[in-house]
Amino acid sequence: MIKKLSLALLTAGIISVPAVATDTTEDLINALVTKGVLSEDEGSLLSKSNQAETKNKAVVKDGSGLEITSSDGKNSIKLSGRVQLDYRMFDHDNDADTFDIRRAYLGVSGKIAEYYEYKLTGSFSDTTKLDEGFLNINWWKPVQFQFGQFKTPISLEERTSSRFTNFMERSYVNNASLTTGKEQGVMIHGNPKDWMGYGVAVVNGLGQNTDNKNGSSDNFQYIAHVDANLAKPFGYKNQVIHVGVNGSYWDADDENSKTYESKQKTLARGEQFFSLSENSAEELTKTMYGLEGAWAVNNKKLQTEYAITEFDTGVNTQDLSAYYVEAGWILTGETYAKSYKTTNMGGKFDRIKPTKDFDPNTFSGGAWEVVAGYSKFDADDFTATSQGLTTTGATDVDTMRIGLNFIPQKNIKVMLNLVDTDFNGTKVAGESGEQAVIVRMQYDF
Repeated sequence: MIKKLSLALLTAGIISVPAVATDTTEDLINALVTKGVLSEDEGSLLSKSNQAETKNKAVVKDGSGLEITSSDGKNSIKLSGRVQLDYRMFDHDNDADTFDIRRAYLGVSGKIAEYYEYKLTGSFSDTTKLDEGFLNINWWKPVQFQFGQFKTPISLEERTSSRFTNFMERSYVNNASLTTGKEQGVMIHGNPKDWMGYGVAVVNGLGQNTDNKNGSSDNFQYIAHVDANLAKPFGYKNQVIHVGVNGSYWDADDENSKTYESKQKTLARGEQFFSLSENSAEELTKTMYGLEGAWAVNNKKLQTEYAITEFDTGVNTQDLSAYYVEAGWILTGETYAKSYKTTNMGGKFDRIKPTKDFDPNTFSGGAWEVVAGYSKFDADDFTATSQGLTTTGATDVDTMRIGLNFIPQKNIKVMLNLVDTDFNGTKVAGESGEQAVIVRMQYDF
């Protein structure tokens, strides 16, 4: 009777036991077999039952976001999101001082049957829209296939999430005429080595949530990128030596509607100082080349990019280029190497995790980072006599920035940027430049 009762209670316990208690249950079964309460056959049967039940249970993880993963690790779903509340104050009256929900995202990601990864994210800051939605087939780490709407691999700054960029806004390299952001298309990408990433994409070239509907402009944009963190193969600890190259080509013929357009605001999101649009070009091709690099040693970092695009209208050609140089110093000693990741599209800097969370009682902890940078925008090659394309505004602009970032806990970030922009002899809305103070409170999970 005691034996039957023990067996019944143990069976019931196995059915209800959490997945994390697998080892404890196995120990209990072994102990009952040793003491003779259960025979070896009965113990083996219960052990198999326990393993089968455990295999079907999900494990809840509470890290950067809420994640539910099957016990075998082959299926998962993770909830993620971010909110960025900005305040911008300008030195002139052309742009209003304002609070702004810069970004508000909510999404899910995960994998199915081990090899099929998915992501679906919505944006809710200005209008509700799809931000990313794709399926990635990860049969082989060196060669993966992605379909849907995704962030293209071009540019270190673009691959880096807005949560982890040095400044609140990306540099002038992030102009649509130079680098391509989130697009609809297909991509082959992967990691030939654990320190190297690449991506080759074919996309519409028209931006998020935009299909190619014009029969006279049905050519795709081709994008390629490769980079490496040379510190890893050479064994340099607590260092990042990132080098990468980018390229893209787009035959944007648009004989009927003349819809190509590119705009640029200052890095404080104040004045729109430049626009480029197609007017009479019967042919238009864009060819872009870019270089990127970063060197980080312990808590200090230097990062730079250069990009140039040649516009060919069939009559003449003009170049548009931009670059930036930025430096960072984590005052509290956390290392940039720990925040760097080699992803399946290329390397990027990710989350800085404080050694110790901020304690308001002792006013200690958290991570403090100081950043400084310069960015140049150059479209002087375009003139009033350029055929096929029209430009308005300033074509030679540079911006100096300094910033202070405070990370009290890995999911919270406070940013302060001082931004000084010079239009270099051209007045925009009656001003020769723009100075601004911008502040961000960010939370992500």
